[in-house]
Formats: sequence, C-alpha cells, structure tokens
Amino acid sequence: MDKISDLPKMILHDILSRLPYKDAARTSVLSKAWHETWSSFPILVFHGSRCVRVHLKDRKDPLKIQDNRRKANSFLKSVDRTLVRFHHHGFAIKEFNLSMMFFHPRFMPHLVDRWMKIAGESSSIQVLKLELELAGSFFGCEFDSHAVDNYYYLPPDVLKAKSLTELVLFGKIRADKLIVNHRIRFPMLRILSLVGVYLGHEQALEDLISGCPMIEELILEHCVGLENVKVHDLPKLKSAKFSGFREIHVDVPSLENLQLGNDKLEFPCDISIDKCRNLKGFFLGAVSSVFVSNQWLLELFDKFPFLERLELSGCVTSESLMISSSRLKVLSFEACVELKEAKIDARNLESCRYSGQFSHMPAAISFENCSNQVDLDVVFALEFRMDLKRLRAFIQNIAPRNVMVSLYLGIMKGSSIVFHEDVLENVQVPLRRIKQLRLSVDEETEEFCVLLINDLFWSFRPAIISLNLKLCSRIFLKLLLEKLRCNNEEERRCSSSHQMKCWWHDLKDVKVRSSPKKYENLSDCEELLDSLPINFFSPNLQLNFELEWD
Repeated sequence: MDKISDLPKMILHDILSRLPYKDAARTSVLSKAWHETWSSFPILVFHGSRCVRVHLKDRKDPLKIQDNRRKANSFLKSVDRTLVRFHHHGFAIKEFNLSMMFFHPRFMPHLVDRWMKIAGESSSIQVLKLELELAGSFFGCEFDSHAVDNYYYLPPDVLKAKSLTELVLFGKIRADKLIVNHRIRFPMLRILSLVGVYLGHEQALEDLISGCPMIEELILEHCVGLENVKVHDLPKLKSAKFSGFREIHVDVPSLENLQLGNDKLEFPCDISIDKCRNLKGFFLGAVSSVFVSNQWLLELFDKFPFLERLELSGCVTSESLMISSSRLKVLSFEACVELKEAKIDARNLESCRYSGQFSHMPAAISFENCSNQVDLDVVFALEFRMDLKRLRAFIQNIAPRNVMVSLYLGIMKGSSIVFHEDVLENVQVPLRRIKQLRLSVDEETEEFCVLLINDLFWSFRPAIISLNLKLCSRIFLKLLLEKLRCNNEEERRCSSSHQMKCWWHDLKDVKVRSSPKKYENLSDCEELLDSLPINFFSPNLQLNFELEWD
C-alpha cells in the first residue's frame, strides 16, 4: 500500500523540491494523488529553449519560421494556462523561473507582464528568475535586437514580492524606469544577479542596492548603460562578481569571495578593493590594466592576509612569478600566455591548476615547502599543434617529483603533432608517475593514434586513464584497447634496440572502471565498441583504466 501518497501536500511538495525538476515532473503519472501534488507544486520552471530551438540558418526558411511560431505559441499558452490556474485556485508560488530565447517586443510583453503580476502577488514567492533574449528575425519580423527600446520593461508588480530572497535578471530587460519611478524595497533579498540588463546609470544601481540591505551574493555583468560600479553599505555581503565595467570600487569589509573581469574588453579597468580585508577567494580575469608581477603578488597577500584561493585567467603576467603565502590553499593559472616559470612557496597549498595552450607552455612549475599531497591539474584543451617532446620535458620538470600530477589533453581531428623518432633519448628514468591522464582524441588516422599512444606511455606512467566516449574517435579507442590488452611476447616484441624497455614490459595489470558501472574488463570493452554507434553521440559513458606498473 502506498502510504507516501497520503502524506500532507506540504510534505509531498517538500519531497518533490529535493528531486531534479525533470524527475519531479515524472511523478505526476504515478497516481491521481501524485498528479494533484504536481499540479500544485509551487516551483514553476519554464525553459522555452526546450521547445523552440532558434538557429541562424533557419531565419530565412519559411517552413522553419512557421514551425518556430507554432512551437512558441504552444509554449506561451502552456505558461499562461499554468499561471492562470495557480492564480484562480490560490495556489502558492515559491519560485517562478522563466527563460525565453525568442522574446518578441511587439507580441509578448503583455503576457510576461501578466505572469510577473501573478508571481509578484503571491505572498510566498521567494525566487524570481527571468531570462529574455530577443528573437530578431526568427519569426519573420525584422527589428533591432540591440536597441534598448526593444528590451522588456520590468513591471512595477515585481515590487510587490517583498518575500523575495533571490532575484535573477538575465538578458534584454530594462530595470531603469522601475528603479527611477519607484522606491525599491526587498528587505529579505539574499541573492541579486543582473547580467546584460539595462540599468541606465550609476544612480539606478545605488538606489537598487540601498533597498536590499540583506544581500549576501551580488552578481553584476555587462549591465547596459552602467560603466562604474560602487558597492558599499552591504554588511551581509559575502560573495560578489563584477564584469564589464570601467571602474569597480568595493568597500565591504565582510566580503569573502570576489570575481573581477572585463572579458578581454579593450578599455582598462580601475579597481579599488583595498577595504575588503577579509577576502578568502579572489578571481581576476582578463583585466588588462592589472600587471601581475612579483611585486603585485606581494602587495596582494599583504592587503588580504586571509586569502586562501587565487585564480588568474587571461592575465598579463611577468615571465617568472614567485607566489609565497602561508594561507594559500588553491591556486589557478588559465591562459596566462606570458608566464614561463612559476615558483610556489605555500605550505598549506592543496591544489594548483594550469590551463593553457601548447604554444605558451611554461618551462617549469615548482613547489617549495608545500605539502606532500599537493594536486597539480594541467589542462591543454582543443590543441591543433602539439610537441610531445616538449610535453614530456614539462611534466618531468615539475618539482618535486612527489607532486600528484593530473593531465588533460584535448586533440582535435586534423591536429598537427610533432612526433620524435628519438623518443627514448634523454628520458629520465624512472619515468614520471602521474595520477590521472584524461584524453579526448578525435583523430581517426591509425598511424597517428598508434604514435600518440606510444609517445604518451614512453613519456610518463599514468595510474589512471580516463576517456569520455563522446569525445574520442572509435579508431583511437580500438587501438588503445589493443595496446592495453597485449599480453604475449609476440605482441610485446619491441623493435627498438635501445637499452630502455618498451612501455609494454612495465605494465603489470589493467583494471577497467566504467560509469555507469557495467564494463569491468578489457574484453567487455571490446564488446562495448562493437555495440556503439559510429558517431558516439548517443552513449554517455566514462571509461577509466587503472594501470599497475613495475
């Protein structure tokens, strides 16, 4: 007997709220009781992209335009029916989440106004998320998708939602008139996120923030019309992210995590954050006006004595950096192309990440006075030209040798890779052990794949090889399996006369782990390859090979 269905609606709604939204929706077919529970579930999520997929190539196709119109109308009617039904029956709405990538400024604003009114008038509304992108000519109607006059004007009904704890606005939305013409007051708001929204001027942001004194997380990115950001008088603020502004001034002593960037925009950015003495995490991305040097790092750790996490992405740096901190736990470099050498002295460091391109690979990364458990994650994604000899030298030069290195290589079809006939020359013995080798190899040339596999195993000894089948070619997977299962002297016969044995001779055992857990040995994997479609787009399968070496 199903006793769960007899529980009060409030408890059943709580159960549904803990499930992924798709799984919660599926409960509606279990029984009449569950259908009624789902019909009054107070979390409403409507993502139009699941119904209407807008592609540039379709905007001149009359049949596609007609089909898009039909699907969009069906989506709009579904949202409208649901909101009207909730309003009619007096059902509570705790979350309203609407995303439309096909918003039309002529035909749709009145509908969104009605939905915002219903959501805003719900006394239990806590989360309001609105994402709108203009459809342009995808419905056969031309208009300027960049003109702010075509943005959706946020209606005053939003201000009725005094119980809001989270407000997220993304895309072509105008909030300037609402802020200028009304007194903003969201006394319970904890999270405020504005991305791509039109604010108009600096005073609008000041007025908005002043009405939200309890904000703990603030995100402002590329707000149209806003060049300067000044944030103060937010005593609860813990996390902030700002991107796309000429000036960023933050005076919030309670702030613990800060992300700054301008996404490689041409203009420099004036940054003032010295008052944020309690920072624990700092991310700096593509801010051209900041030159990361040893002196800059010394001043950074002096200003923010509690800093535990530092992430630099697309930053202009000195060729050689010395990072010294007794508190630092996490360090990351991404696309810092000038960096040639990094020396890290951080006794509490737990993990370090380097992500970049082969052409800008640093000569050395070394750790001093660090824990024996430091993890170094190295990522070279989407590489079209790679020199494996340089890669081997880079891995070998990571010091000390007890640093646990994980390596990701993404190799695209048509990539140019430099192989070396003297691959066994100048190899440091024993070869470097690395924690994990993650591979995405789209190349389908057999000779290329064989050379790649041999060069990698002659360069270092991975404890685990991880493959995502969606990102690897069939021929590469097949050849890798053949190499790993090679278990007799005839197959292992090495043509090299070099004194160092080929890598086959050092491989003692291979164990297979897959997700979902189904394939546990190499013969199973070969059966798997035979059953997979040619393009590998259907399965979502991760294969891990655990290797034991002499």
